[in-house]
Amino acid sequence: MRVFFFGGYGSTWGDVDAWGTSFEGKVSGSSVTRIPYPGDATAGDPLNVWNEDRSEHVAQAIKACRDAVVIIGHSSGCAIANDVAKHARTRGCSFKLIALDGFCPSEDLLALPDTSVWSAMFENEIRSLNYDGLKAKAGNKFRVYKSNVSAMWPLHFSLINLNVVNAYHAITDGYRNCDANLAVLGIAGA
Repeated sequence: MRVFFFGGYGSTWGDVDAWGTSFEGKVSGSSVTRIPYPGDATAGDPLNVWNEDRSEHVAQAIKACRDAVVIIGHSSGCAIANDVAKHARTRGCSFKLIALDGFCPSEDLLALPDTSVWSAMFENEIRSLNYDGLKAKAGNKFRVYKSNVSAMWPLHFSLINLNVVNAYHAITDGYRNCDANLAVLGIAGA
């Protein structure tokens, strides 16, 4: 299995490497291409910096894969993952697309059988950062992860890190002591 993981706003190489290393340790035979958030991009419009050529370059790498491909975006990184998926689709690639509490995929991408959109919730009451907007847009592709943390930012990061705790109240805390959350990925071994 080949995973292309796009970290969210502010994620560094160290952050996405921590997630990728955890994932590879849990899923035998997997390989993760780690893509941190572009340093000069805003949270609201990462495609302003991440251009079509970069998406096309990653789509070419996906086309060359012989293994099953999973494209995962977290938070604002979903915008980039969705753009890469759009390019991969035009190349005839097969892939699973997973959006974790970020930009919702387009209707065309939502129509693909292997697309899912996740947000987190604590005790049917407290919701992660983008829960309400995604629930309204993603239709039957919307999934809810029942988390054991009860604050908005930790809920947001619980989709990628099982070790997140309520004390992780800043974006920079999200990948600390990372233990990749496989439950939201629909991947064997979860």
